[in-house]
Order: sequence, then C-alpha cells, then structure tokens
Amino acid sequence: MIDPKIKISISPKLKPLLDQPEEVMRKTIWAGMVNLVEEIEARVEKEEPVKSSNMVNTTTSSVSSDGLKGDVTVGAKYAEFVHRGTGLFGPFKQKIFPKTKKALFWPGAAHPMKWVRGMRPNPFFDRALKQIKPQRVFEDGALGYLKKESLGG
Repeated sequence: MIDPKIKISISPKLKPLLDQPEEVMRKTIWAGMVNLVEEIEARVEKEEPVKSSNMVNTTTSSVSSDGLKGDVTVGAKYAEFVHRGTGLFGPFKQKIFPKTKKALFWPGAAHPMKWVRGMRPNPFFDRALKQIKPQRVFEDGALGYLKKESLGG
C-alpha cells in the first residue's frame, strides 16, 4: 500500500483561527484538509502512468467529518506495483519465477521465460507530493474559508 504521511500544524498564519467559535474553527480545519486532499488527488492523477486510464479512474479522496484526517487512494489493484516496482527493481530485489508452471508466458512475449527481471518503479505518488507544499495548500483552504465566513459567506 502506498502510505505517505503529511503533518500539518497550526502556523502563525492560522492564528486568526484560534479566535473563532468552535464550529467555525472545525469547518475551517475541514476546508483546509479538503483543499489539501483535492490538490494531492489532482497532482497524483496527472503523474499516474496512463495505459487504460484505470488508475486515474480509481483515484479518490476523502476527508473525515472532523477534518483531522484526509486520504487519497488509488484503487487499482496494481497501483502499488507500479509505484514501488516489481522483481529485481521492487522492494524484495528478486527475480520473478513462475509459481505453478515451468515458465512464464503472456500475450506479446517472444517465448516462454524461466524468470523475468520485473518492472522498474514509477513513483508517481512521490512525484505528486513533491510538487506541493502541504502546509501552504492547507492554509490557503482554511484561510479562504475564514475569509468567506467573515464576508458573510
């Protein structure tokens, strides 16, 4: 499973948040988290390799009702293998051998193979996260909500 963690803190930019009623504070935090996960989801979708668009179509995001946890998920079963690589290039650094037959074969292969090297990693999720500053994206969403709320939203 692709499981990066991002830490967000209450920076000096968000000090006005502490002066708000609890309900406004909760909604502001939720708005910041929504902004963050939607931005990450958009960047991940741009970085995902597209062969059949299955990975892009199964990428989703969600935010908990209290706004303290957000998730971006790539639902395609093979997404982790694409991200981390397989065989010699993957986490276990081993050749791939057949489990039940004498050789591996797939449509398009020139001939059956006793083993294969695997697939190089394509760390699309990591590339997407490097494109943003999570604290800033969170703050932009939270401050945008506060601004809208102060204008009578």
